[in-house]
Amino acid sequence: MDMEGPPLRNLHELAWFERNLDAGVSTLHLDDNRLIAGDWDGGIHCWDLEGERLWHVQTSNRVSNFALGGDSLFAVCGRDIVAINLESGVLQWKFELEGSSDLVACTPDGSTILATSSVFDLEMNDFLESTFWRFNAEGELLRQDSIDERPWSIEMRDDGVAFLPLSRPRCGLIRAESDGLRHTQLPTSSPATCGFTGQSHTVIGHADGTLTGIDDGMVMDDDTYTNQPGPIESISATEPGFLVAVSIESGVVGSGFGGAEGLARAYDRKGNLLWQIETPLGHNIEHVVFGPTIEESSSAWVTSWDERTSVTDVRTISDGNPLIRIEMDSRANAVVGGPQYLALGFDDGSVFLLQGELLTRRLSSEVESTSDDHRSKMAEKLRKLRS
Repeated sequence: MDMEGPPLRNLHELAWFERNLDAGVSTLHLDDNRLIAGDWDGGIHCWDLEGERLWHVQTSNRVSNFALGGDSLFAVCGRDIVAINLESGVLQWKFELEGSSDLVACTPDGSTILATSSVFDLEMNDFLESTFWRFNAEGELLRQDSIDERPWSIEMRDDGVAFLPLSRPRCGLIRAESDGLRHTQLPTSSPATCGFTGQSHTVIGHADGTLTGIDDGMVMDDDTYTNQPGPIESISATEPGFLVAVSIESGVVGSGFGGAEGLARAYDRKGNLLWQIETPLGHNIEHVVFGPTIEESSSAWVTSWDERTSVTDVRTISDGNPLIRIEMDSRANAVVGGPQYLALGFDDGSVFLLQGELLTRRLSSEVESTSDDHRSKMAEKLRKLRS
């Protein structure tokens, strides 16, 4: 499948609502009650799902990650971690970390929070050190541990134990507990590049194309997932299966993908390949996300970027049937989805929320309008021929 199949649609016309921030969108959170956006200037913005602004908080710098627990939103921004009351938007506490803040996770009740930060060396062009910070709900620092690697994703259990896949030099997995860190090797020695926590387990992507499944800290059957032909760029995992985006070097001998720069694949829950999409040379796939039901079918959203145009290709989960193609002049920095809604945040500060039922109605009305226009033109031609 190539990306020319889906009909081109205008995102502004399809959106449930659209909002515009003064700075580029850096991260998004979407749940059953609200949409939250963080921006590059440290702004955190919260709306309900009808588009009503609930609150806005200004923090120190770029917002990189969110976690929700209890009645609080925890965000890492610049060098800080902050806690914000979800209902009022009141800043409850903040703590300055060492280096640049990266990841944050918490228990469902918000009683335990884990954040990571890292120090980057410009001369070496690499990360020198990462620090793990453990807090209680009141913002009291409970523990601080440092390692030489940078973690790329975080899964936190209800009991406060967290699992974080690592980059070089050790790679593998860190188990972060209340009494310290424990390192364990994974089936591959390749560094982690990304990870995604689904409803039942976590899937980790690696630089060598390996996918590792982690269930409650235990490595799943190594044969569950097919190795990919390049570094894993993005993963989205839910109960029906998972989506994976791969970066392929052009001209790889035996790759068989025609020099494609990006590859998105959809798998069912048993690891069977359902379909795949290749992008043109230079169009790197940056996000793969499960989205709302459209025309009675669950959807997969694949977003790529070629330094000029952001392309979002929407397919049915079951067979990869093309539904929508969206093009924007700005880069999509964040995409989050669920069974009813999907949100996109762009580098120009625009935020879009889309809703499945409205999408279905607007797409069907466009099809009817196109069909009516075609019939009108045919009737006009017949009248001219008769005259």
